[in-house]
Amino acid sequence: MAESPSINRIAVTLIPTEVCLDWINAHDEKTFTLDEIQQDPTVFLFPQGDGESESQVRRHFKELFLEELNSWYTEPSMWPKDLSFKTFKKFFTVHVSTMVFDLGKGEIVKESED
Repeated sequence: MAESPSINRIAVTLIPTEVCLDWINAHDEKTFTLDEIQQDPTVFLFPQGDGESESQVRRHFKELFLEELNSWYTEPSMWPKDLSFKTFKKFFTVHVSTMVFDLGKGEIVKESED
């Protein structure tokens, strides 16, 4: 079996918690279950070698937090008032993977924000 190429990234997966579920359900007509909101967690890629992975998460938590909140509700008035690291950690279980492999055949293409 051929060895799969690893890429120079770490993957940070944000898995929503009960606290996140309660926030979502407080603002939505539909009631979600924890299993439903955990089925397709968001993964963020960070450069390897840019400090320890845990410190990268802490350094970029606000960007990650806002991205996740915005994926549910685009109106900031619906977001929690406290956007601290402590609240972020209540909303998400953070899983860090330091081994990331690219099994795709083509080049990786970033979607534009246009």
